[in-house]
Amino acid sequence: MPPLEVTARSHAGRAVVRLRGELDIAGSDELRRHLEAARREHGDHLILDLAELDFMDSQGLSVIVGCYKAATAAGGSLTLAGPRPVVRRALEITGLHRRIPVQASLEAALSARGAAAPNPPRGAAGGDGEPPAPSGAPHEAPRA
Repeated sequence: MPPLEVTARSHAGRAVVRLRGELDIAGSDELRRHLEAARREHGDHLILDLAELDFMDSQGLSVIVGCYKAATAAGGSLTLAGPRPVVRRALEITGLHRRIPVQASLEAALSARGAAAPNPPRGAAGGDGEPPAPSGAPHEAPRA
C-alpha cells in the first residue's frame, strides 16, 4: 500500500491540500497535523484535492469531518475536489457529500462560487463582516 503523501500550497487565498496514496488509520494523525498547519499558514478556506487518493477509511473520514467543523467554525470553508469512485462512494455511504461540498475536479473547486472568498490576513476583520457565501451546489446545505 502506498503511504499517504500530503502537500499544501496557497492558491488565490485558499489552502489547496493534495492527498495522494491511502488515507487510513496509519496516516490519519499525519493528515490532521498537515491540515492544522495549512490552516495556520494559508487560512481557513481549504480545498482537499482527492484526485490521487486511492482509498479512505473511517479514520480518514473522521479527520476530514474534524477539519470541516474547525474551518467552518472559524468562518472558513472546506471543499473536496476530484474524489475517485472508491472515495466518492465512502462520502456517499456516510452522507458527507450532502454536508461537505464536493466538486468533480480541483479546477471546478477553484472556480466554484463562494470557494473564491479569500482568507483575510490573520487578526484582520473579514471584509464586510459577512460569512463566506455557500459554494452554490444544491447538496451543500447542512441538514438539521
